[in-house]
Formats: sequence, structure tokens, C-alpha cells
Amino acid sequence: MGNKAMKIEDICKVSSSKRIFAREYVETGVPFWRGKEVTEHATGKNDSKGLFISAKRYNELKQTGNVPSDDDVLITAVGTIGSIYQIKHEDLPFYFKDGNIIRLSNWNTDRVNPTYVSLFLRSQIGQQAIKEVEIGSTQKALTIKDIAKVPILLPELKTQNDIAAAIGVIDAKIKINQQINKNLLKLSVLVFNKWLDSTQSNQYTSLDKIASFKNGIAMQKFSPTDKIHVLPVIKIRELNQGYIDSNSDSVTSVIDDDVKVHNGDLVFSWSGTLSAKIWTDGDAALNQHLFKVTSNRWPKWFYYLWVLHHLNTFRGIAADKKTTMGHIKRKDLTNAKVLIPNAKEFKNLDTILNPIIEQMVNGGIESKNLIDIRNILLPKLLSGSMDLSSIEETINND
Repeated sequence: MGNKAMKIEDICKVSSSKRIFAREYVETGVPFWRGKEVTEHATGKNDSKGLFISAKRYNELKQTGNVPSDDDVLITAVGTIGSIYQIKHEDLPFYFKDGNIIRLSNWNTDRVNPTYVSLFLRSQIGQQAIKEVEIGSTQKALTIKDIAKVPILLPELKTQNDIAAAIGVIDAKIKINQQINKNLLKLSVLVFNKWLDSTQSNQYTSLDKIASFKNGIAMQKFSPTDKIHVLPVIKIRELNQGYIDSNSDSVTSVIDDDVKVHNGDLVFSWSGTLSAKIWTDGDAALNQHLFKVTSNRWPKWFYYLWVLHHLNTFRGIAADKKTTMGHIKRKDLTNAKVLIPNAKEFKNLDTILNPIIEQMVNGGIESKNLIDIRNILLPKLLSGSMDLSSIEETINND
């Protein structure tokens, strides 16, 4: 394949952004991304409200030419380090936080395909190269100077284009699945809220009465000698991402059913970033910041939508805690009121919502399978060990 190692600074401009102060944030306007938003976009989970700056301030920055554009690649530099996201046209306009995010732009397109570079940096090889230039012992960070020196393996441009096209087919399908699931979730919440507004029922109970909340346990990292009988560990980051990275070294030998999670199980984080997600990345174990939510009486959609319904209340409670990491307690579950539908209402809701939730589970599983295929395929393409002609033939036939 004739790969040639070049430094990032030799194929593009490496920069950040102009500083934006907290006093410049506004209620609505042009989105302002931090590392959190880059990571969410990189994993297809861009659901947070985020921050904004005014259109006037953005246009002032635009006059200098220092605003994001199509095909720029963003790298998170603090916190969750090394999240890679290539900007799409539909993302624009937005601005981003200096120091938190490094921007690759002004590509030498006669020599490099920006999408190939994005794929390389997302690969295990690229992530290792980024890890090697991290600074700091307690709080890791990346600098523009060090990222500029990271080596990139570049084959000829045609090969780069072929690799980008091959992986692009898979990424496009993953993105479609993720968008379908977002739309299905919005639809289920809409149906649920419409029922709440029109119900004739007046029977209430508490959230912990309709479902069992089984807490995970503290699990230390270890290097097992028998990798067959261990499970990967779901932490808050993995829950919000929706899957466990293939290179994760967080595993446990604990297989107690109370802390074991399967595809389709509802997982609820009760501290830090509070969220509720249906798990679709196979068997795993829960750490101590997560609940597995189950019920022998009610269908999944019922307790899932009720947990989602109370999330904002729980987040408010967690935000009031005088601790570094906000959290809720079991008494908060007891105090969360749940309205029980009458028999006719339940039947109508179940007819609509049960198939929606099942479709979401199936869509999530398919997306994770595609991610696994992609993670197997990408290093083979980057190394040249896979014949690209077969990939081209498949793409052309589609």
C-alpha cells in the first residue's frame, strides 16, 4: 500500500479557537461546543442542550476566518481526551471552546483525504499515537504543539478515498439507525405524555413499586488470566456512549445476576450524569453508580418512560447535593409518583409502545454489530492487509 508517515502539521493547520468568556453565553443563538458536545457527536448521542453565543459575536469571529467549516476534524483535548469528530455541513454554524478542543483544518487535499485522517485518528493506532503525547499526571491534556507532531500513515490518495468510502457505508447505516431510534424515543414520549394529559385514572404509586432498582457494585480493574469467564464493566461514560469500547480494560469476574446486564435491559445512572438507557451491547456488569431496572409485572416501556419522565426532577435533586458528584437516593425513587393506567388505557398504550421499544432494542443491537464490524475492518484497511478491490466491488454493486 506504500504507507508514508507524515506529521499532522504537514498535511493541515493545527489550531484551536478564540477565547469565549462565560459572560458571552446567551440563551439562544449559535451553538457553542465544549469537549462534551464533540464526544456526543462522535458517538451519535448529541442530545444535550449545550451553550450558545450570539449571532453577532459569531459573525465577528467569522470575519477573522477562524470558525469551523466542512471537513474540519475536532479532537477533544481535556476531560475525555481523544474523541474525534469530522464536521458535517449540517452541523454549521457553531463555535467551540479554546483549549478544550483542537481543530484540524486547511487540508492539503492534493495529498490527503480529511475523512481518512479522521478514521485513522479514531482507530486504535491513532488513539495510541494521541495517548503517547498526553501531558499531565492527574489531569491529562493535549496541546496543539504535540498534536501537530503526531505521525499519520498515509497511502496514496486513491487508497485513502477507497478506505473512506468503504467505512463511510457502515458509518452511514449506523447514523441512520441512531436517528431512527431517536425518533422512536421521541414518539414514545409523545404518546406517553398525551396519555398523561388525558387519562381518567387516579391510581398512584411510587417509582420503586413498579420496578426493581438493583445497584451495581464497586469493581476494580484487573488483568484476568481466564478471559472467557469475565465481563466488561458498564460505567457512566459507557452508558451515555451506548456501548463499551473494544479496547476497554475494565473487566470483572463478577457474574452475579443482580449486577449482570443483557441486551434490552434498562440501565439508570443515579449519580454524576443522570440518564436512563436501554442497553444493547451484550452481556456486561454494572459498576456502583448504576441501577439495573426490571419488573416482573410491568412491560419495559412502562417503567422506562416513567424513569425518563422523572429524570429532570432527579437532575434537580442531584444538582442540589453538596457533593462533587451529584446523586439521588432511594428515597427519591419512593417519592417519585407514578400514575397507573386503567385496563383500557394500558391495552391501548401497550399496543403502540411495546413494538416501538422492541424496535429500538433491535436497532441498537444492529448498530453495535456494525460498530464491531467497522472496528475489525478499519485496522485491516489501514494496514493494507485487506484487498480493497473486493470492497470497491461491494460498494459499486450497492
